[in-house]
This record gives sequence, structure tokens and C-alpha cells, in this order.
Amino acid sequence: MPWLWYVGPLALLVVWYLTGLRGRHEARRDAELVRWRVLMTPKAASRRSGAQRDTRKTVADIDGPRPVRSMPGSLERMLGDAGGGAVVSRYELVPKLAYVAIVGPDAKNGSEHQVVVAKLAKAAPRLTVCPLPIVDGRRAPNTGVQFKKDPDFMEQFLVEGPEAKPIGRWLSARVRDALRDFPDAWLFVQDRVMAIAVYGPVDAERLQELVVAADAIFAEHGAGGAPSLLFEDSEADEDDEDEDDSEADDEDDEDESDEDEDEDEEAAGAERAVR
Repeated sequence: MPWLWYVGPLALLVVWYLTGLRGRHEARRDAELVRWRVLMTPKAASRRSGAQRDTRKTVADIDGPRPVRSMPGSLERMLGDAGGGAVVSRYELVPKLAYVAIVGPDAKNGSEHQVVVAKLAKAAPRLTVCPLPIVDGRRAPNTGVQFKKDPDFMEQFLVEGPEAKPIGRWLSARVRDALRDFPDAWLFVQDRVMAIAVYGPVDAERLQELVVAADAIFAEHGAGGAPSLLFEDSEADEDDEDEDDSEADDEDDEDESDEDEDEDEEAAGAERAVR
């Protein structure tokens, strides 16, 4: 069959092309994850100039959120509510409390997305918050849980769940503000676990914004005293303390100098009185 002479090489060419695309996509994803970890480290602003150089290293060589092989079972299960898929990597934000999962497509889910999953201090009502769908270039009518005192929020997000009043209380002004600041977010809450996700390929800046939004919500409802999900700069804090101490010392020196001047003036006044 002469036609097989053409089909065989063509099939090999297609496989080679698709494999190359996948390899380039994975390389780009890994580079973006490295950039994100650099952005999440202390003094990130001063290190951004070296971010391109850092992307040559492996993900494990970069400071920042630590890659882990697994998460607590309740958090791992929550990934299913956020869309499922094949978990590519996991990063620890706060041990046992909060993690970032990078999820790729699989046979059932064709969407690539990133998720912050975290434990809550108390059981919460089951709810889902997603961007209000756009139909024919216009926002669809909001048929979800109503927030009549916050029309701006209702114009951006659809909130669904079986218990409107508990959901309204849980989605406090602070939580709604965090979602407004990151309008691409999808929020899933069930029992004592939350997941906040963004869909699409990994982008370092957008992934950092996702963690910032999750941090604001976690500060309101998080377990374990709701520690920060962001990597804080302890060295900068120490520098600030040193500056404060230095300023305090300067003030003390000024006070002592003023006291000396006052004593000199009093002595001069007393001497004039004697004369």
C-alpha cells in the first residue's frame, strides 16, 4: 500500500510537533514558577533584576515557597471542587495550613489552573464565588445570593450556595474587597477548607496576586491564628528596629543636650544675679 509511505512519516511529524509544543509549554511553566518563587521571597523588589538569571536554575534551587510532595488530605480533596485535574506541583505557604497547587489538564479536565488551599478556623457554609458570566458582551443577570448593600460586588461576582444568610455573613466586607481586588478569582468553601483558584497558564505576577487575595481571606477566617501566607522580610524588620533604636538614641542625645544647655543658662542666670 503506497499510501502508507506517506501516512507513517506524517504521523511521526505530528507526534514530534506535539511533543515539542508540550516541552516548550512545560519549560515556560517551570520558568514562571521560578519567577513566582523569586517574587515571593523577602526583598523581592531588589532581586527582580536577577530573576531572568535565576530561571536557569531548577525550581528546587530557588528560595521561596517550598515544594512538597503532598498536602493534608482535606486540602488535597478540595482540589476536586476547584476543577480537578493532574497536580503538577505543590508548594507550602504555611505548614499544615496553606498550600499552592499547580494543576494541569487530564482526561476529564482540560483546564490548567492554580489553587491556594487553606484550612479554616471554623466550619463555614458551603459556597462558590465566581466571576459573573458575560453573555453576548454583557454581564448575565445575577441570580445568586444577593448583596443588595454591595451592588459593585454583585456586578462582578456570582455567589451560589444553599444557605444565603450564613454565606452573607461569611463573605464579609474584607473578603469581598479581596475578591474585588482580584476579579479573576474563583472561591470554593466547604466545611473547614477553602480553595481560591485562577484558571489559565501559570503567570508569576498573577499567581502572586492570587496568593495576596488568599492571604486577605485567610486573615479573616484562617486556622492556626491565621498567620500570613506571604513571606515576610525578617531582616527588614530588624533593620527597622535598628533604625527605631537609633532614632531613640538620637532623641535621648538631643534631650541630654537640651538639659545641658538649660543647666548652662540657669548657671549663667544665677551668676548674673549674684553680680
